[in-house]
Amino acid sequence: MSAIVHCWWSTWEWLARPVRYRAVRALHVAAETKDRDRLRSLLTPNVSVVVDSGRGDPSGVRVVHGISDAAVMLELGFARKHGIQVTERSVNNQAGLIISRAGAPIASVAVDFTGRLVSVVWVRLDPVEQRHWNSVYA
Repeated sequence: MSAIVHCWWSTWEWLARPVRYRAVRALHVAAETKDRDRLRSLLTPNVSVVVDSGRGDPSGVRVVHGISDAAVMLELGFARKHGIQVTERSVNNQAGLIISRAGAPIASVAVDFTGRLVSVVWVRLDPVEQRHWNSVYA
């Protein structure tokens, strides 16, 4: 029975992957353009945004919960700024974003889903330990 479940889960992940990449793009565009209604429609009611400073200690981690606080944080984080580029890439083998300044990464963003809605946004600032865009080490 376990092999059947694993096979089904692998198939589901393969089928859902393009949907998740489109959802991350929609999240990015809604936050960047400050389309708050669209942004809120993409989030679960108990969504969390976790921001890790990259320092490696617990004091460098901040978490906000709920649609209102998450929407504000995402709008601030993805606001268009001169010299900042946001690129859609795989992070931890899932749909994500890389935020760069002058070609150097300053943050990586991974997104978790519950069904089709965003449940957790993981932001890692100063991803100096990042070796590959599809592997981020905490």
